[in-house]
Amino acid sequence: MPRFIDEAFLQRLANLRFIVKGRRKGRLSGIHASPRAGVSLEFSDYRAYAPGDDFRYIDWNVYGRLDRVLVKTFVHEADLPVYLLVDVSASMQVGSPSKAQYAAQFAAGLAYLGLKETDRVGVYPFNVRLIPGIPPRHGMGQMSKILRLLRDVEPGGRTSMDRVISDFLSQTRESGVVFIISDFLGTGAYEEGLAQLAHRGDEVTVIQVLAPSDISPPAVGTTRLVDVETQQRLTLTIGQRTREEYERRFAEHQEALVNFLLTRRVSHFQVTTDRSMEQFIHEDLRLGGVLK
Repeated sequence: MPRFIDEAFLQRLANLRFIVKGRRKGRLSGIHASPRAGVSLEFSDYRAYAPGDDFRYIDWNVYGRLDRVLVKTFVHEADLPVYLLVDVSASMQVGSPSKAQYAAQFAAGLAYLGLKETDRVGVYPFNVRLIPGIPPRHGMGQMSKILRLLRDVEPGGRTSMDRVISDFLSQTRESGVVFIISDFLGTGAYEEGLAQLAHRGDEVTVIQVLAPSDISPPAVGTTRLVDVETQQRLTLTIGQRTREEYERRFAEHQEALVNFLLTRRVSHFQVTTDRSMEQFIHEDLRLGGVLK
């Protein structure tokens, strides 16, 4: 895969962060900071000082104004792993730039956003099965591993979403934030796998990456079509009627996918490879409540 990421692109994302509805929160007394990496402490309230409290959490400004010794309390925001599942099946080779290249760059951007906020980020490429990936870890040292994996993996093969998610669940024991980046074309059944993710408690977002020709193929007369996943060949005369029939079936496919995701409360975003990625990230994902 050609070079798909640069430092300037990542720096332009630096002010963004994930909005995670499923963060596990628990109240802290304000006595001790958590020793866990990736855990943030968010100010919540005050309470009266009690013997044994850490002097570091006394608000001396309040003491000076009110002559009362109060300590700050915090909300403990436990870190959740961020899992990036990236489709590298043969159908992702379509488009210019290819869907595979677009998906890899997008996954790299999400990985950077998570790691800079000290989240644990892992990446799992897949086609018919889950390809050996990178388990979630903290630290920017993880970023170079992720970039290397996304750069080196070659698209190929078919897709089986239910099997991929089954593999993923067997390899990961902790629920977290899951991004599935795929064209969702020819993926086979996906309902059972996505239902299993929801049952485990994962917060799932589907990013559907499409080429413009996936949505509306050009009418080009007689042509030979090749299924990039199965290599099956078919000669067709593509005219307006054929194009309209394709668009109808594509719309039915999309409607079924979106309706199912809604029933499972899975966020869904569709983007085409001719759309500016930075525009998609800064506008769509922020408006959709994924980033802020």
